[in-house]
Amino acid sequence: MTRQTSVAGFRLPVPVTRRLPSKTSAGTGSVGGMGSVVSSSSWPRDHSASWTKEPMSWQKLELIEQWLDNSAGRHSQELVVEARLQLAEGRLLFSRRDIESSSAPREALRVRIESAKEGFQQILADPAASAGARNRAQVGLRGAEVLLAAPGTKTVALIKRAQWSARAPRTANLTPLKGQWSRITVHHSAESTTDPRGGSLEESSGTVRSIQKFHMDDPEHRWGDIGYHFLIDSGGRIFEGRELDWQGAHAGGSNNYQNIGICLLGDLEKRAPSEAALKSLQVLLDDLRTRFRIPADRVAPHSEYATTRCPGPALTAWLRKYK
Repeated sequence: MTRQTSVAGFRLPVPVTRRLPSKTSAGTGSVGGMGSVVSSSSWPRDHSASWTKEPMSWQKLELIEQWLDNSAGRHSQELVVEARLQLAEGRLLFSRRDIESSSAPREALRVRIESAKEGFQQILADPAASAGARNRAQVGLRGAEVLLAAPGTKTVALIKRAQWSARAPRTANLTPLKGQWSRITVHHSAESTTDPRGGSLEESSGTVRSIQKFHMDDPEHRWGDIGYHFLIDSGGRIFEGRELDWQGAHAGGSNNYQNIGICLLGDLEKRAPSEAALKSLQVLLDDLRTRFRIPADRVAPHSEYATTRCPGPALTAWLRKYK
């Protein structure tokens, strides 16, 4: 039996597994690095659900699954939302630990993180969910998206061009890649419309479309497509920009030769990049460098190629440490 789940906007079958695998990991802590597991004192008061008294553990997640399967219909919607939320948070927490310790198969991790992501999405769509539950679900969803792009899952989760409604490129105005990618340059978009807390996919997609429109329609540009190959928002979402078949337009003239362009959304001269954005940037850099055998010292801020403060002091310092 399979169900459909979503990966960066695409639907794929994922096996429905009602029972979690046996695991000895236990304890409480951060959920996907994005916040603390809620304490039992803040749970809805319905003590007939035994799992409410348990610390976070694999056994607790099994109890929650059993309760949702067999008993949830006899209890309040508030408690049902809390159960689904803690189940998703627990899956995310243990996925993070397994990624860090390399103690679970890649496919099992992917399925578990996708299940957590689906749980958070369902809570965000549930009219019975409180504002606090929605906030926790939003934080968890961002954490799941970051983990789906983590090295332990061996994949970079992209928001594809079709998902953010990219315009078709004018290929006559594009330069094909010649040779092999040999360097990477990191920028910031310098616009102030991006939500520094991450915002929604729709908001970030609108920002990426605006950048594409400026690059393609501004009289001083008239480029064949958006200039960057990848863009990252404050929630850690990675957007596919100009396809890697084409040379970018981001570093100026010959500096674009064999040079992959990555842009973090926001005005990073005025603020530091978010933790989620930096995690996704590291994942993307590591992936691109592995695929194209690009040395770490060939990753540079835009300011190394032009008289500019781009991509801002905090991100520039992070890139120097990355090397």
